[in-house]
Amino acid sequence: MHNKNKKNELNYKEEFGLNTQYYSFPNLGFNIMKYNYIKYFILIMTFYVLFFKRNYSIYENPSRSHIHIAMSLNDNYTYPIMVSITSILLNSNKNTFIQFHILIGNDVKIENQNKILSLKSLNNNTNFSFHNVGTNFNGWIHGKKKLTVASFYRSILAELIKNVDKIIYLDGDTLTYGDISEMYQLNMDNIYFRGIREILPEGYEAEIDQSRFICAGVMLMNLKLIREDHIFKTFKNYYLEFYNKQIYHGDQYIINALFREKINFLPPKFGTWFMTGKYIKKYKSLKPIIYTTNELRKANNKPIIRHLWGTTPEGLFLIDKPWLFNQTCKIKKEWQYYAKKTGYYFSICKFYKNAC
Repeated sequence: MHNKNKKNELNYKEEFGLNTQYYSFPNLGFNIMKYNYIKYFILIMTFYVLFFKRNYSIYENPSRSHIHIAMSLNDNYTYPIMVSITSILLNSNKNTFIQFHILIGNDVKIENQNKILSLKSLNNNTNFSFHNVGTNFNGWIHGKKKLTVASFYRSILAELIKNVDKIIYLDGDTLTYGDISEMYQLNMDNIYFRGIREILPEGYEAEIDQSRFICAGVMLMNLKLIREDHIFKTFKNYYLEFYNKQIYHGDQYIINALFREKINFLPPKFGTWFMTGKYIKKYKSLKPIIYTTNELRKANNKPIIRHLWGTTPEGLFLIDKPWLFNQTCKIKKEWQYYAKKTGYYFSICKFYKNAC
């Protein structure tokens, strides 16, 4: 009777595909019983985990932030931009993926583009793409100021990069000391541009409203809104009308003159200059007051981004472009530190005799 029940049990299991087998996993030190269909499911899942899941894209990982940064490149500014990018890559959070968008004209040499690409070795969580502005700025130059055509490239970002809604724009004369993903997360509702409040030299205050005047060298840009409102067309028409007149700081002046109603400020730590007490006092004289004295001092002592602005007749700034002037100071040493990390330090020293 006992043998008959056992035989019926085996027939039942065979009918429903429940043949039992023991599969040995000697490396794990135990045996487990699996049914056939479960075995195949486990094999498929194991294959998926080993060969697909481990190579997941960072874009699919919610624990990682993905930010976009744009910079404008010409051949004479390749090395400062490389130093700036290096400082970003070496100080970024390991969970932050950075997509760089490098704006170039037709005249930028391939060898300089390759130098930029070589920086990818410093940080695996990054990628570079180059965007050629084509003929959009042919003949754009301001004869009364020492500006390059490349300084206007940021104005066409929304038209060139149509799959990106928000971007950080940085000039090449910047150093980054920390992760800038916090800056990228700032609210941009109904705002075209966020930047650091600018102090205009004497003589320009009467020409433009200073209450919302920002520096275009470090900006957070709402490309989606800029694209929807077609502001590059407005920008271009303004330039063509006034190109033969004094336009202070080129596109920076145009941005502030035309779009001040949709301009707001960045916290000073995202683009501070090296400040003196005289500089802070000048800032406090601007109305309305945007930054407190404490906020400015903290930004100066522990910035996320420092903009290497230069000196003015008023003597408000202590640092100029470290690669151009033979001066010894803390910021020059910091710039040299990142220059050495690029892998092109000796080339930099050769190109800029005062850099090292």
